[in-house]
Amino acid sequence: MGCHLSEGAIQALMNGETPSNPVLQCLGIKTISGSGMDRVRLLLSDGLQSFGTSMLASQLNHLVTDGKLETFTVIRITQYQSTMLQGTKRILICLNLEIVKKAVEIGGKIGGPIPLAQAAGVGNVQQRAAPAKAYQNENICPPAPNTMQSPKPSHKTPWGKDEAPVTPGGTATRIMPIGALTPYQNKWSIRARVSQKGQMKEWKNARGEGKLFSFTVLDDSGDIRITCFKEEADKYFDIIEMGKVYYISNASLKPANQQYNNTSHDYEMTLRRDSVVTICDSGDSDTVPKIHYSFKKIKDLEKDINSFVDVIGIVKSVDELSTIMIKSQNREAKVRKFSLVDQSGAEIRVTLWGKEAENFDGSSNPVVALKGAKVSDFGNCSLSTVSTTTLSISPEITEAYELKNWYATGGSTQATQNLTTTGTGGGGSSSANWKTLADIKFESLGTSDKPDYITTKVTVLYCKKENALYQACPNAQCNKKVVDEGNGQFRCEKCNTQSSSFKYRMILNMHLADEYDSTWVTCFQEQGEMLLGVTAEEIGLLKVENESGYETALKKMNFNSYFMKLRVKSDKFNDEERTRVTVTNLSPISYVDYAQKLFADIDELQQAV
Repeated sequence: MGCHLSEGAIQALMNGETPSNPVLQCLGIKTISGSGMDRVRLLLSDGLQSFGTSMLASQLNHLVTDGKLETFTVIRITQYQSTMLQGTKRILICLNLEIVKKAVEIGGKIGGPIPLAQAAGVGNVQQRAAPAKAYQNENICPPAPNTMQSPKPSHKTPWGKDEAPVTPGGTATRIMPIGALTPYQNKWSIRARVSQKGQMKEWKNARGEGKLFSFTVLDDSGDIRITCFKEEADKYFDIIEMGKVYYISNASLKPANQQYNNTSHDYEMTLRRDSVVTICDSGDSDTVPKIHYSFKKIKDLEKDINSFVDVIGIVKSVDELSTIMIKSQNREAKVRKFSLVDQSGAEIRVTLWGKEAENFDGSSNPVVALKGAKVSDFGNCSLSTVSTTTLSISPEITEAYELKNWYATGGSTQATQNLTTTGTGGGGSSSANWKTLADIKFESLGTSDKPDYITTKVTVLYCKKENALYQACPNAQCNKKVVDEGNGQFRCEKCNTQSSSFKYRMILNMHLADEYDSTWVTCFQEQGEMLLGVTAEEIGLLKVENESGYETALKKMNFNSYFMKLRVKSDKFNDEERTRVTVTNLSPISYVDYAQKLFADIDELQQAV
């Protein structure tokens, strides 16, 4: 089936014009993998010309993964940003689009488009092309009119002034979409809203010490994390405010560290001494979007262990502020926990830290929205804020009003399933992902991109005595294995230090079994000390001074049963696929809880019959 495109739209876009709602055909799709979220590059055609420097905004990637946007699909681009790279190459960021005709309805390429670079060589191309026109009919492709006029480009600068912004050297710069930023550009500026601001932190390592803080900004095309160190941290901490819009230029870009970065961008930004940060106090700030959430239901959070998520709910109960000792950092920290519930009929425990914990007031059962909260397997499944998490109390969004109405009309008395269990283990919780060891093979657990987490009742058969301990760096914040220099000194390559002492760390290699199968698992220090009932240091001394006592201590747990939470993940070693199973949590058998679990299984089977 044929379809008319907006002939001349591509030439207009490349000339810096802004054709309204151009109808184009997708001739190719390429997914570009990066350190963060994948980006999608498109080859677009207007029937006369084609160009391949168009990118989908990350929030539209689902159109490709869902199979809605394919090669030969005809689309209408309803919102976009166009900018120049390196002063010669123009890139188009598609922020929103509509599917006009599916690929199966078109069946092939429309017209005989010439690549833009080749068309420039042919010359006189503009005489062949009619300017683009907006089409509003969503159901049919419009006829190609003979006279179509592209809207005139606006002479208003994005800064809301008569002139474009300039760098300290006086050179004109330009507004760049965040989604188009790469380290290979220069003389750019972004206009973005602060969606998250972290606390000022102090750091100290072998290279020195100082302060830092990070914040996240966003625009229509995406978001990016920005970090300030030392003098820049002091300079900008009081300037940066949540929700305000700023122009930012002259900053460095590097690949994003996904361990601390929960944005969708492949890169993160660092402010330098010559960076320029200016507040946008003109009407242009209204064009920058506010915080965008992608909320997940609380009942589904067990599928997102070790991921960052957006969650909204009602505070059901809140604990008093308490102080705990963080052993790895040898410091005290303020902490407050509360229970969050939503319409999905589930609740979860949330942990707040530091100033956020001290200032939090949940006594009136407010709505709380969390952006970028960390899902962990502590207590089976729980949430915790990190430095990049944004917490909003009673936000003025539709989801908040819906929650308030639900809670006021019966939700406050509704029975809920608690995803977070009390105590150290996940045993007996009906919310746990109960499996047998045989299910690891039968269900091919751990073979997807993310690891699988299961709860099971197992018996320890045997623990290898070889390599159960290693000598680690004595630094409280480092567990790296040290090198014995042979002269009474031990060297840590990570800290680049030498010491006359070390500490023992435990790695147990154990054989577990249940009624259906057996498997080898790895158990690290915290869980190992719980199983053996002694510390790694005590086991280390036994190994040196009393070999038989060491072996006896390791045999202490043999043929004892436990509830264990296991992490299952496949990887490749010497080109051979293997499944690694790690103990992440454990607790002694609670036969009351286990009996309740078995009764629930029986009821489920009876309902299935």
